[in-house]
Amino acid sequence: MSSHHQQAAAASTNVRQETPLLRLSNIEKRYGLNHVLKGVNLALEGGAVHGLLGENGAGKSTLMKVLFGLVQPDSGTITHGKFGAVRISDPRHALSLGIGLVSQELNLVPQLDVAQNMFLGATGALERVPRAQLRQRAATILSELAPHINVTQSVANLGMADRQLVEIARTLAKGGEIIAFDEPTSSLTPNERDNLFSVIRRLKAAGKAIIYISHRMDEIREICDSITILRDGRVILCDAVARHDDHAINEMITGRQLGTMLKQGLVARASAGQILLELDRVSTGRISEVSLSVRSGEILGLAGLVGSGRSATLRTIFGIDPIAGGEIRVEGSPLALSGCKDAINNGIAYIPEDRRGQAIVPMMSIESNFGLANQNRFSRFGFITFAHRKASIRRFVKDMGIRPSDIRVPLGNLSGGNQQKVVIARWLQTDAKILLFDEPTRGIDVGAKADIYALLRDLAAKGAAIIVVSSELPEILLVSDRIGVMSGGRLVALEDNDERMAEDRLMRQMAGEKTHAA
Repeated sequence: MSSHHQQAAAASTNVRQETPLLRLSNIEKRYGLNHVLKGVNLALEGGAVHGLLGENGAGKSTLMKVLFGLVQPDSGTITHGKFGAVRISDPRHALSLGIGLVSQELNLVPQLDVAQNMFLGATGALERVPRAQLRQRAATILSELAPHINVTQSVANLGMADRQLVEIARTLAKGGEIIAFDEPTSSLTPNERDNLFSVIRRLKAAGKAIIYISHRMDEIREICDSITILRDGRVILCDAVARHDDHAINEMITGRQLGTMLKQGLVARASAGQILLELDRVSTGRISEVSLSVRSGEILGLAGLVGSGRSATLRTIFGIDPIAGGEIRVEGSPLALSGCKDAINNGIAYIPEDRRGQAIVPMMSIESNFGLANQNRFSRFGFITFAHRKASIRRFVKDMGIRPSDIRVPLGNLSGGNQQKVVIARWLQTDAKILLFDEPTRGIDVGAKADIYALLRDLAAKGAAIIVVSSELPEILLVSDRIGVMSGGRLVALEDNDERMAEDRLMRQMAGEKTHAA
């Protein structure tokens, strides 16, 4: 693997350009009194991968919106290597300048085929679209990038990894030279991630300028040549990634002693009490004879590869996936689940992985999102008592440190970590005693992760029974009292999180279909 990296580095050296393909200089942006970008400078060279790091709210998203014409800077200049100083008016203009974005939320039209998406808008007002010609051009571009993708296939039938490749191909079809990747691996399997990294290395070797945004330091080290760290709208560091260790980078990102933060509230684990949740040989279309229990004051971590049954187990407990066999019990009593409402009425809360798609309504306010699962609690004679609802959410905003504190702000404007806190607050208001977290820190920066970890431990200390599903093994090891491993829809191991437990042990259990609990 090291020789592969050396070859990639050598290739990039041959194409790396002294004159940046794009330079952002002294970029300023304010939203009212909120000074979001404070004189930001960023130079993007061809033949290099540049990491952009920072906490949620540091200014990364706003900087990318400036780069892709979604918002206009108050001052500063953008200089393109070919066109000189430019004012990027909208995303279509950005694409015409060879600037593309591959994000968690892809800008593709699922109903159209691959070729149509790649050349969407390129035909103008032509009465007759040269479909055969466009499909041939699309096939030519994809022949090196992703030859397995059929250009006539509907995008709706593609997985997330292939959709990302179509997004990259669309940028290349427009003559793309600068491509930004925003948390691109959040929904990918390990193999898909490796394939994406291979594509990025080929783009780098071809002289493209790559921006890579991620909260995962292992990815930053593997794929990036240099990094820029933003904090509170300012550039804190711009340097080669190899010159700084993870500890130093994390502290520059947060401005705090992260190691202390992560351990705070996690050292002293609460004594487990009575069993609140039991699964007895539960089977569905996705899991088979899963048996486990979670006590009051306990955090049970579930590890496993994508598709192993981790998330399906949570969906079953919450009444989303129907039970085909076995029994679920809450505090010793059998639970009859005909849907999510039955789970909620029995004190079960579910915080899904797809926060934006399944847990929040982005355009609604913090207060309105908070009330979604609590309408009955805040209504009297069929009318919502807004004063009660406002008082309740303001208490959670203060106690949980939700930012901004203005409950009228649309929830979609908040960072991922603060959105997650609002979702958790909503369920806490229902007096839920069994909490199911699916990838609780997905897309959340390192500082906000520490807040979520401390919150999980605080909830356990107050008597909640918690199940956490996570693809990040260090996270599972950090927060869990016991750890279960899923493989092929079965629970193949369930052990105490003691001195024997380590990442390599979990990985071996995850890979072994025939491994059984000790």
